[in-house]
Amino acid sequence: MMILKGLLYLAWFVFEQSKGNNVEDITIIGAGIGGSYTGWRLRNKGLKIGIYEYSDRVGGRMFSKFFPDAPDLPVDFGAMRLRPEDHVRMIKAGRELGLTFVPFPEGGGRIPERTLLYMRNTHLRIFELGGPRTPYSLRPEESRNPDDLSRLLSETYSNYNGTNPNVELFTATTIDGVPLYLQSYTDVIQKTGISLEARRYIKDNNLFQSGFGPEQCLENFPNARRGFENIPIQTGLPPFVTVPTGMNSFPAEFMRQFLLSNPIRHTLTMNRQLVKVLKKNKGLYQLKFRETISINGLIIPTNKYCYVYSRNVILSIPKVPVQKIQMPQFSNPQFLSALDSVLDVQSSKIFLIYNYPWWLGGSHNFTFTHSDLPYRQSYNWGISRTGKAVLLISYTDTHDVPFWSRLQNTGNIISKRYDETRVTDEVVKQAHLQLSRVYNRHVNSIPDPIDGMMFVWNKYPYNGGWVGWKPGSRWYDIKRYLTRPFLQENIYINHGYWGAEHNGWGESSLEAADDVLSFFNIPSYLQTN
Repeated sequence: MMILKGLLYLAWFVFEQSKGNNVEDITIIGAGIGGSYTGWRLRNKGLKIGIYEYSDRVGGRMFSKFFPDAPDLPVDFGAMRLRPEDHVRMIKAGRELGLTFVPFPEGGGRIPERTLLYMRNTHLRIFELGGPRTPYSLRPEESRNPDDLSRLLSETYSNYNGTNPNVELFTATTIDGVPLYLQSYTDVIQKTGISLEARRYIKDNNLFQSGFGPEQCLENFPNARRGFENIPIQTGLPPFVTVPTGMNSFPAEFMRQFLLSNPIRHTLTMNRQLVKVLKKNKGLYQLKFRETISINGLIIPTNKYCYVYSRNVILSIPKVPVQKIQMPQFSNPQFLSALDSVLDVQSSKIFLIYNYPWWLGGSHNFTFTHSDLPYRQSYNWGISRTGKAVLLISYTDTHDVPFWSRLQNTGNIISKRYDETRVTDEVVKQAHLQLSRVYNRHVNSIPDPIDGMMFVWNKYPYNGGWVGWKPGSRWYDIKRYLTRPFLQENIYINHGYWGAEHNGWGESSLEAADDVLSFFNIPSYLQTN
């Protein structure tokens, strides 16, 4: 009996020792821009760090691919451009990573001299909006440029003046005394008394439909009054830039340098879904992962599990995956409410490649179109050195997304690949029908594409391309709280979802990561040389 007890004790001791040797100092969940950046900033700290990713690729919403016929033109299904004056961490990191920046030709969209509008079966130029050709039944006082109309409403029906936005946005009210941040756009626009036509006019002329419904009104209603516009920051770069190797170059290079800095103590494990966190003795966490399988972009959960022990856990994942993790503290009502402060916004992009740029030429070279049709926006993406031309034929969000998602699963595949980026002939047919109306040419005169790719941001784990705030959400309070929601636990959250007003942008993910890294005595990236 004594020998048996001794053997059992020895086995337990060996197990505990081996477990201790395999304990990670920091475990990062998610290999998107936030998770890869976090690992990169910690790479030279002598720590044992593991990064675990649900899918089989690094990047998350920074997702770039290439057409075989245009290998020099990356297509970006998620993030595709940067504003240097706002994305200061991204620009600084890009330079440190060795990336280059080039102008993003279409800027933020709707450059007047290059834009063709098509609203209610009417062709318009931007300067004609609000004039006699505007195809909306507007009252005389509503007949103006939609941006000017929106500004007038904000100045007339709220006391927001833009002097200190980070504070005032949560104290400003509509004329009835109700705080703006407690209301949706639908709530406040009804109080203005403008016509239903004017509401539709404003919404149709915005590039995106998100922010004009149940989302918090702060994104689209309290526009800064005249005289309080932000002074541009001088960066030495164009107003909008991109990366010629694709925006996925950011997380890919973060990850590459992270792994190379310490190949023994730094690891990346793909196809792992965190399902449970259990607090153990000595401050360790036992992380239970479900193994997944990736087949043509489809992620399939299996019945296989593995375990990892860690001293610190950083969750760099969106809302829904966090909500699915089992841990007693995660049922805390304040925590659940903070996680649920955002609404996922579905979005989609469709790229087609042709033998020549059929959309260019004639008296006007319109490189950007904007319409109330389901395709919403089109961008001249560029001409490859091979001579092939790429068109972002549709970029849309919210209620138009299911239209394209359904068509992606209908008809015959015309793409040179069968994966989550496949395009069908039904997608092409509908896109061509809509663009033929915009360009006023017969649909049969539009050539067949030689290839196509598209992506719909409506599935787990993303559930959307970006997010909007729910009414009642106080951005900065939520951000501070979620960075380390349980002060007695070494569990942290860094994700652009809750990265203040620019939630969903890569810059917000880096800012959120910096907030988490402060707990590890890592200074803000903006303070480093």
